[in-house]
Amino acid sequence: MENLWLMAAVVLLAVIAVAGLVGQRRSAARQDAAVRILQNDLRALCNAAVGMGDRVNQLERRLRQLSERQEALGLRQEQFDQEDPEVRSYSQAIKMAHKGAPVDDLIEVCGLSRGEAELVAMMHRLGGD
Repeated sequence: MENLWLMAAVVLLAVIAVAGLVGQRRSAARQDAAVRILQNDLRALCNAAVGMGDRVNQLERRLRQLSERQEALGLRQEQFDQEDPEVRSYSQAIKMAHKGAPVDDLIEVCGLSRGEAELVAMMHRLGGD
């Protein structure tokens, strides 16, 4: 009888051990699935970061090109303004109009006719260029 109880206890312990192992395997399988999902998410984020970095580099290059072009055009405009006094007076009148100078000041400072001064003031006070 004693051997029977001992055998029953051993079988019960074996069943408990097997159940524990099955539970651990299920838990390990869930963890493996979670790790795979996280790895895929991380891979996608890395790819997105690389793509974004490439896009930022392209935009920086384009900005540099535009800045250089704008600077070159600005220098050419300044040279043109210095060569032609009439253009210089219109450029000055436009700058003054942007600052809200009255028509009489445009006439006096820039040497424009009243019609020219009124036209410049009207166009450039309304946000035109």
